[in-house]
Amino acid sequence: MPKVAAMKLVETAPLSSAPEAAPTIRLSSITKLFSGVVALSDVSVEILPGEVHAILGENGAGKSTLMNIISGVLQPDIGVIEFNGEVISPMTPERAAALGVSISYQHPAVLDDLSVLENLRVALPDRVFAVGNPAEIARAMLDDVGLHVPLTARADCLTVAKKHLLEIAKALATRPPVLILDEPTAALDQDATEMLFARIRSVAAQGTAVIYITHRLAELRQIAHRVTVLRDGQYAGGALVRDVTDDDLLAMIVGRSLASAFPPKAQEADPEINFVVKGLSGRKFHDINFAIGRGQIIGIAGVEGNGQSGVMRALAGLEPWKGEVLLKGVPLSAAEVKAKSAYMPSDRHEEGIIADLTVRENATFSALDQFSHLGILSRRKELGEVGRVFGSLSVKTPGLDAGILSLSGGNQQKVVMSRALMSRPGFILADEPTQGVDVGARFEIYRILREVSQSGTPVIVNSSDAAELEGLCDVVIVMSRGRVAETLRGEDVTEGRIVAAAVKAQSHVAGVGEATKAAKSASGGLRQFLQSDNATVVPLAAVVVMLGLYVFGQNENYLSAFNISNILLLATALGFIALGQTVALLMGGIDLSVGPLAGFLVVVASFFINDGQSPQTIALGFALMFLAALAVGTINGCLIRFANFTPIAATLAMYIGLQGLSFVLRDGPGGYINFAVMDTIGWKLGPLPVAFLVLVVVALLAEYVLRKRRLGWQFRAVGSHEESARRMGIRVNLVIIGGYIAVSLFTALGAVMLMVQIGVGDPAQGVNYTLASITAVVLGGTSLRGGRGTFIGTVMGAVLLTEVLNAVSFLGLSQTYQYLFQGALILAAALIYSTARRQAGN
Repeated sequence: MPKVAAMKLVETAPLSSAPEAAPTIRLSSITKLFSGVVALSDVSVEILPGEVHAILGENGAGKSTLMNIISGVLQPDIGVIEFNGEVISPMTPERAAALGVSISYQHPAVLDDLSVLENLRVALPDRVFAVGNPAEIARAMLDDVGLHVPLTARADCLTVAKKHLLEIAKALATRPPVLILDEPTAALDQDATEMLFARIRSVAAQGTAVIYITHRLAELRQIAHRVTVLRDGQYAGGALVRDVTDDDLLAMIVGRSLASAFPPKAQEADPEINFVVKGLSGRKFHDINFAIGRGQIIGIAGVEGNGQSGVMRALAGLEPWKGEVLLKGVPLSAAEVKAKSAYMPSDRHEEGIIADLTVRENATFSALDQFSHLGILSRRKELGEVGRVFGSLSVKTPGLDAGILSLSGGNQQKVVMSRALMSRPGFILADEPTQGVDVGARFEIYRILREVSQSGTPVIVNSSDAAELEGLCDVVIVMSRGRVAETLRGEDVTEGRIVAAAVKAQSHVAGVGEATKAAKSASGGLRQFLQSDNATVVPLAAVVVMLGLYVFGQNENYLSAFNISNILLLATALGFIALGQTVALLMGGIDLSVGPLAGFLVVVASFFINDGQSPQTIALGFALMFLAALAVGTINGCLIRFANFTPIAATLAMYIGLQGLSFVLRDGPGGYINFAVMDTIGWKLGPLPVAFLVLVVVALLAEYVLRKRRLGWQFRAVGSHEESARRMGIRVNLVIIGGYIAVSLFTALGAVMLMVQIGVGDPAQGVNYTLASITAVVLGGTSLRGGRGTFIGTVMGAVLLTEVLNAVSFLGLSQTYQYLFQGALILAAALIYSTARRQAGN
C-alpha cells in the first residue's frame, strides 16, 4: 500500500502548520467500484490541519470520487476513513456536515429554482443565521467572496461564475475544520481567483485543513503546500510543492512534458480570410468586428460579464443579432449561422449534454445525417467515427452505451467537443473549452482545434484564461462593456497585454452601462415579481372577477349569495386536494391517486359517520379516514424511493387499487352521512363557507412554510435538483416520503368536504378530482418540472376552475364546453406563465 510521507513546512511555503500535527483526515486503502469499473484502488492519503493539500490527476483519475467519499456522498467498498483519529463508518453527508466537512463542488450544488438567500438558508445549518438578521448575514457571506447580486434573485439568473462564487460562499460560511474545493477557479476571472486565494490562506492559517483539487499547475505554486497525484484511480505520488517541478508533476499525471502543451501557431503572415464579422450587435454587445484567416484561431478575452458570452451565443444562433457574418466570402442569414455553427457551451451540464442519453448518443445526435443513407442509420459508420474521434481526444468511458453522467466532467467536455467535430460545421465556437479539463486533455483539445483551423474551418475561442489565449490563439480581441477594446495580433498576443487591455479599457456602450443599470433599477421590482412563484395570483384574480361579471351580465342570479357560497364550497374540496397535488409537483413528482383516494375515504366514512352513531363512532370514522390517508401516502412514497417506481407508475397502481377497493366496500351509493356533521362542516358566515376560510388559512400557512422555513426549502430543493439537494445533506428519501404523506393528508381534508357535498358513500365519486387537481395546480402557476410553485396560486386556480364549470351551467351550455374551457384555461395559463418567466429572465 502506498504511503504518504509526513511533510515539513518551510519558510517559503505559502501556509504553515506544525509538522507533528496529527492528520485531520486519514484515508487508508480506499477502493471504490462502479458496476465493476474501478474508480479508486487502494488509495491512502493524509490531510493535515492548517495546510492546503492539492490533489492532481487527469479527468477520471478518481479525484472527485475521493472527495465524494470524504464528504459522505459515496461509500467506499473497501478502506477506512478516520477523522481526528476516530474511525467514521459510514460517512454520510449528514455525518460529514456534523463533523465540519464543507465542500465546494466542481459543478455547483446550486438550486436554480430557489433564490440566492434560500440557497444559503437550505444548505447551511440554522446556527449560521441564529444571531442577527439572516439577510444581513447572507449579504456578508456574499461580500466575503465578491459576489454582488440581489439576495432575492433566483439562482437560475446567475452566470456560471456567479454560481461558483455562491458555492464557495456556502463552503466558507461555517468556518469548517475541513474545506474541500473542487476546481474552484474553473469559471473565475483573475480578480475573483486572487480573492479566493486570500480567503483560503486565511482559513488555513486558522487551522482548517484545505483539500484543493485543480488542473492548473500554476495555481499549485500560489496556494498549495503539499500535493498528491492520482492516476487511473491509484496513488501516483506526492511531495512538498517546493520540492517538485512541473515536469515531475506532469510525468506523474500523464507522462508528458509541458513543452507539448500548445501546438505551433499559423506560420503564414497574410492568410486567406475565411470568416468575417462586421458590425455584430446584440443585447449585451455592440459593433463587433473581426476577421479570421485560414489556419488561424481567434480568441475573445475580457473581464467576465463584458459581452463575450453574448457574442458566442449570437454566432451560435442562440440570441438575436444584427450585422454581417460572412463564411468564405458568402453572407449568412441568421438561420444559416445557426445551421453552420458548432457550439461548445461553457456550462456543459445545462447546455452541453443531455443527461438521459448515452455517451454515444450525446456524441452523435447532431451528426446522424453523416451516418445515414436514404434515412437509414448505419451503426457501423456511427461507431467507427465515434471510435476515431474518441481516440483522438482520449475519451475515457466504461462503454459507448454507458450513461453520460457516468463520465468525469472533463470526459463529458470531450464528448461535447466530439459532437462539434462530427457535425462537420462551417465554423466552431468554443466557449471556455478547457474549463474543468485536466492538463492531458487540454493538450488534445488544443491540438484538435489547431488541426481543425488548419483544415480551413474557422475557430473562435472564448476563454477567461489569458495564458491559454496566448498559447493557442493567433489573434485576440479584448472586450470591455460590450465593445472591442483592443485587437492583438502576432507577438502582441501575450498574457500581460491581454490582461492589461481588459482592465484598462474605457469603452462604453449606450444601453449597456449606466442606462441599462437605471432601466434595471426602475424595473427591478416588476422583474422580481414576474420571476416570483406568485406572479400568477394577480392575473388569476383578475380573470375570476371578469368572468364573474361577464356571466352576471348574462344571468343576474350568478352573483347571488347562494351561488357564491356554492362555488366556494365546491372549490374547497378541490382546493384541499389540489394543495396536496402541489406538494407532489413541487418535489418533481405527481400523484394520480388523489381522486380515488378522496372517494375511498368518503366510502370509509360512510360506515361510521351516520345518523344514530355515537360521537365516539363518528370520531373513529374521522380517525380512520386520516389513518388510511397516512398509509396510502407512506406506501406511495416508499414505492417511489425504495422500489424504484416512477411517481406516475406508483400512484397509478394506487389509483387502480383504491378504486377497486372502494367498489369492494360498496358496490353502489350507501351509508348516508350524519346531517349534523354535514351542517357543522358546511357552516357559513354570510355567503362565505367557514371551510373555505379554513382552506385559505391553511394555504397561507403552507405558503409561509414553503418560503420561510427549512421544510419548505427542502421540498423545493428536491424538486429543483435532487442530486444537489443530496449533496447539501438533505435527507431526500425522508423528504419525499413525508411529501407524499402530506399529499394524502391534504386529500383527506378534501375528502371531508367531498363527503359534505355528496352526503353518501359512493365508490364512483372522487375519480375526476385527479385531473381537476392537476388543472388547478397548473392554473396556479406551479411548475410540472418541480422546484417552483405556490399554494396561494393553487387555491386561486381551484376557484377559477370551479367558477368556469359553474358558469357553463348558468350560460346554458352543454357539458362539452366544460372540457373545452378547461383545456383552453390550461393552455392559456401555460403560455402566459412561460412568457412571463422568459421576459423576466431577459
